[in-house]
Amino acid sequence: MVSVLLALLQQVSGPTGSTPEAAPAPVPVVARTFSGRARELSAHVPRLRDSITIDGTLTESAWQQASVLTDFSSYSPVDGRPAQDNTEVRLWYAEDALYVGIRAYAPPGTVRATLAERDRITNDDWMAIHLDTFLDRRSFVFAVNAFGVQADGMRSDVSAGPGVSRASLQAVDLSQDYVWQSKGQLLDDGFSVEMRIPFKSIRFQMGSTQDWGVQIIRQTQRTGYQDTWAPTSRSLQAFTPQSGYLRGLTGMKRGLVLDLTPTSVSSTTGRPNSDGWRYGTRSEASGDVRWGITSNFTVNATANPDFSQVETDVGQIPGDVRFALFFPELRPFFVEGSEQFDAPNRLVNTRSIVQPLGAIKLTGKIPRTDVGLLSAIDAPTSGSDGKTSPRFNIVRLRRDLGEQSNAGIVFTDRSEGARFNRVAGFDTRLQFANVYSLDLRYAASRTRDSVTRTGALWEASHGRTGRALGYRFNLQGFSPQFETQTGFVNRVDFVRAQINQRYTMFGSKGGWWDQRQHFLSASSLWSYNGFGNRDTPLEMRVSIDNSMTIRGGWRVSITPDLQRVDFDPRRYTSYAVLSATGRDTASFTPNVAQITNNVAFALNTPQWRRAGATLTATAGTEPEFFETSTVRRREVEAQLDLRPSSQVRIGTLLRYQQFVRERDGTVFSTQVVPRLRLEYQFSRALFLRFIGQVESRDRSALRDPRTEQPLFRRTSTGALSVQGARKSLLGRADWLVSYLPSPGTVVFVGYGTAVDASETMRPGDIARTSDGAFVKFSYLYRVRNASR
Repeated sequence: MVSVLLALLQQVSGPTGSTPEAAPAPVPVVARTFSGRARELSAHVPRLRDSITIDGTLTESAWQQASVLTDFSSYSPVDGRPAQDNTEVRLWYAEDALYVGIRAYAPPGTVRATLAERDRITNDDWMAIHLDTFLDRRSFVFAVNAFGVQADGMRSDVSAGPGVSRASLQAVDLSQDYVWQSKGQLLDDGFSVEMRIPFKSIRFQMGSTQDWGVQIIRQTQRTGYQDTWAPTSRSLQAFTPQSGYLRGLTGMKRGLVLDLTPTSVSSTTGRPNSDGWRYGTRSEASGDVRWGITSNFTVNATANPDFSQVETDVGQIPGDVRFALFFPELRPFFVEGSEQFDAPNRLVNTRSIVQPLGAIKLTGKIPRTDVGLLSAIDAPTSGSDGKTSPRFNIVRLRRDLGEQSNAGIVFTDRSEGARFNRVAGFDTRLQFANVYSLDLRYAASRTRDSVTRTGALWEASHGRTGRALGYRFNLQGFSPQFETQTGFVNRVDFVRAQINQRYTMFGSKGGWWDQRQHFLSASSLWSYNGFGNRDTPLEMRVSIDNSMTIRGGWRVSITPDLQRVDFDPRRYTSYAVLSATGRDTASFTPNVAQITNNVAFALNTPQWRRAGATLTATAGTEPEFFETSTVRRREVEAQLDLRPSSQVRIGTLLRYQQFVRERDGTVFSTQVVPRLRLEYQFSRALFLRFIGQVESRDRSALRDPRTEQPLFRRTSTGALSVQGARKSLLGRADWLVSYLPSPGTVVFVGYGTAVDASETMRPGDIARTSDGAFVKFSYLYRVRNASR
């Protein structure tokens, strides 16, 4: 793999020692206004030699010469209407950066703004510029709130999930952080922001003159509306191709793109033992290198990055405990350029590289083809024998087909001595007639450890996206022996067929409701061989999500759900019950198929200036997979976000869930989870955060639903163990002081402790079970050079 990287470097870097091209003269300054609603979507932006201070005031003469993008249109929840508030975005560029000036008008006192943590501005009013630098439907996104607090990342046209507006920040991969500057200020009639986006922080085409795609989005919490500069229709399949353009960009220089990021981490962890507490200290150093060899290719290398380099994983509360939870990648080396490794069905998950000793990757684009190559060596402790270092190689290539379609291949390899796991796959997404799409995917795996086995996954999906009507048909299968040790697949041996049908209505202008939507979802699931044998599905489910967006940003939904579940006997071969005599055990026979139904209710308030809330509740019956029976479900989850000032944020969550056996009314399980998150932002760069969570779980002993006799389970040694009652009362508290003046330069000081009161289930009897503190320091050194 390393030799492949070197060969590609020679191809894309070109000859060395060549004389730099002379910089073109500045473009003649002719300030112009480009109206989105008038479809003046080809914006010619002046190139200036001015230098400004990024302070959010828009008073320098350069802003008077800049091109102006104005006349926005609504997109969500209703598209095609003139925006309720006026917005002006001024653009100009120098040889090394693009400058963006925002003037957003609003009624006095209505702008929502906090001194938020980076990437956490979704509850504020915000504006974002999308730059499609390769015209390939993938955009660099730079977003700011009224104070200039930043959120940034990469967006593709397939990144928005169901129920997520394609213009929202939830449709953007915010894990990536770029180095750029911004500052804003609140005004009596809205806010203004200045932004400077260095060309060395992004990738773009090679060539002396370029056109880029551009879209500007404004989110106004007062109304709940999202507006776009280039009019964008909800009736079309793709979002990014409806953008406007920056035409005739020329004379852009990245200079030498060479970033060095050394990192130091020290940590102390402690656990109780017979002599009291035992503490251990660990210190380590690591480093990342980023080299932009051309404007469209980047090489990254890292040594010794592990998960101690990041703050904490995203908090998740388990739902269906049968399947593993997915946690996103957080390590900077793997995050940067991760869009080049986007593969269907999560066939690439770099968190499978647990503690790499070293890694190198090449990401970029040659004409119409995305390239991602990665090689890594993991620590021996990550291997199956604890002595052999696993080696990873990942290749991802994706070719643009026409304006809105693509096809790609992926290959992953994890080798550990004679053991290996290899996956090769092909995927394509074809869009046609503006509203239709067809997705086809296939991958095969080959794994060798004590034996050699092969498996496959396949998927076909067809959909239509219209303004009022939409649908998607999907058929997906994973064979029993499909395996990926470089990706994340938490379930195999199934075939699932799914039908989604959407009907959307839009309210009249000025009416009390903006949008109503009815979303029908029906699915059937078979075992892999059962599908081929035309057996009855193991699981069938139908639900209808009926939602309404009410004027001002309220949203309410009611979702009835109907299920039929037939328990797969193969999943219960290790279970046993007492025989009729009571002196021996017999195999457990799962219960007959269960039919259940429930209703879910959800209410989302607007994001008011000081607060916002969400309430969800579910009641009814659902299948219980441990005992193969039916339980009555009662669940309530409430979230409240408070912003008493621009610097203080308080997030609270309370979840209560109880399952009661329908057959006799006894309580099967209860879960209570309160969570508190407190943040104080001293400045944009410095904040203090506390997260505390308690989880109480109480599950009764498992019983055979036919005989009410206890259930046993056979262990790997062949011994039988009774599946008795389980109780736990666990808590955790984490403190973090974070100083992050810019991506790559950070100081983290953190402390965390865990407590346990499971023995008595009384909060007053908690005992500390572990604690730890860590200090992390990293510094991004950007080598400066005017030209290469």
